[in-house]
This record gives sequence, C-alpha cells and structure tokens, in this order.
Amino acid sequence: MLKQLILIIAIVSLTGILAFAQEQPSTDKKEKMELSKDSKECCTTDKTHSDMMMKKSSNVSDLKTWNKVCPVTGEELDSDARTVEYNGKTIGLCCKKCVGKFEKDPEKYMKNLNKDGSEFIGS
Repeated sequence: MLKQLILIIAIVSLTGILAFAQEQPSTDKKEKMELSKDSKECCTTDKTHSDMMMKKSSNVSDLKTWNKVCPVTGEELDSDARTVEYNGKTIGLCCKKCVGKFEKDPEKYMKNLNKDGSEFIGS
C-alpha cells in the first residue's frame, strides 16, 4: 500500500512538473535592442531610448564631429567614438566613460581643446 502511494505521488508530481514547465524563450542582444528602442526613456515622457542613444559610426570621417581628439583624454577619435551635442556643436568623445565625465562639466573639458578642436592643449 505504501509503495503504491509513493508511486502515485511520484507520477502526479512528475506530471505536474512537466505540465507547468516552460521553455525560456531565448532573446539575443539584437532583439533586446529592438525592444528597448520603443520603450520610453526613464526620465522623460517624450523621448525614447533610441533617441537618447549615442551615435556610432564605422568611419571617423563619417562622424562629422567638431573636434578631432577627445576633450577628456586627448586621444584621437576612432570608429568607436561617441558624440554629444554641446552649444550647437557635435562633440566627439573616445568612450562611454568620457561621455559621463564630459556631461558633468563640459566647460572644464572644452578648455582642453584648441579653438578648432584639432589639438588637445589641456593637462
């Protein structure tokens, strides 16, 4: 009798587990990016995440940035350069960390560039 009860409980448990088990849908990075493009940005109601994303370009000449070097580090801009708008100019930055630093104090970092943005003159 006890063996039959254990067998019945095991069968019911196994059936329940199989009935409620679901395969997790795999979502790759591209799908996640597509999904996030339409979601609203957390701090405003009129802009989407895709509007807030930094522009990337595969070619430095396609960047059309005002400057040729990063105002934070002095490194030459490459294909991974990020851009931000400042005083009507498209400012190129070498990486995501520099974007954060620049946005906190843009005047400080703009002083690191010469008048045409082609040379790093800061320290």
